[in-house]
Amino acid sequence: MEADDSAEETMNDITLAHLSDLHLAHDGLRFPAWALLNKRMTSQLSWRRKRRFLHVDTVLESLVTDIRAMTPDAVALTGDLTNLGLPVECRRAASWVSARLPQQTAIIPGNHDMLVRAPWGTTLGLWKPWMATRPDDFPFVRRIGPLALIGVNSACPTPWFSAAGRIGAAQAARLTDILHETGREGAFRVVMIHHPPVPGIVSRRKALLDGGLFATAIARAGAELVLHGHSHRSGLSSLPGPTATVPVLGIASASMLARGQERMAAWHHIRIAGTGRGYAAEIRRRLVAPGQPVQELPPWRFDVYRLP
Repeated sequence: MEADDSAEETMNDITLAHLSDLHLAHDGLRFPAWALLNKRMTSQLSWRRKRRFLHVDTVLESLVTDIRAMTPDAVALTGDLTNLGLPVECRRAASWVSARLPQQTAIIPGNHDMLVRAPWGTTLGLWKPWMATRPDDFPFVRRIGPLALIGVNSACPTPWFSAAGRIGAAQAARLTDILHETGREGAFRVVMIHHPPVPGIVSRRKALLDGGLFATAIARAGAELVLHGHSHRSGLSSLPGPTATVPVLGIASASMLARGQERMAAWHHIRIAGTGRGYAAEIRRRLVAPGQPVQELPPWRFDVYRLP
């Protein structure tokens, strides 16, 4: 049944920017050599040999300039701000976010931000203006009008050569409760997680190892949208919800120097409008390459219907 023409919007439009996997260059930053006598060593070797030529700060700056020009109401940043998770990198990332992104920004950590166990206060705790205050405070919720940004932490120290993630049973239980609560409030629920929660997007070495816990939370309580990074590829998948399929959006690295629409640096411009029956969402992927105009792909739209 079509909406009545007299139905009025119940909220002003809200726009959300989604970006991920900044991998801010750390060349030139000073840190003690002993800080690499652990799993960080392999990531540093990978950075020096290859990844520093793929993750380019000038690409990231072009992307952020485009985000700022679009003046989103909020920003969702789904992890991997750093390469090694060193305190000096976390400080630099905090300064970068403070200077370049809006105040209404929500951040979750990625696997590179938590390669090894490190003191919270000198690493991820520096991001508390945009994230959970303590490690046990995930998932956290940021409300911007009817928008609820729900940040889940899938980053955890893993063995060498593993980039996998976990959320754990306790966090999954809290996520279910939060989704139920914000759903009853009528919020447009956007769940942020670093690792793709849909099987098959990445190899097991990089996968969300307890993705079933996340999928169960979504199936029981529902969400309007799930955002992730980690794969360095843009794409659309889905998870079953209690009444409807939940879209799952992945985005390529914001600093990636690459060709092809899946791998090229990109961000999502998400417009959410209230209607008499629920919400209408419009998603546009914007691709960034050095020396080229920003390319915007055709929009994808979906509606969310609230039960009376």
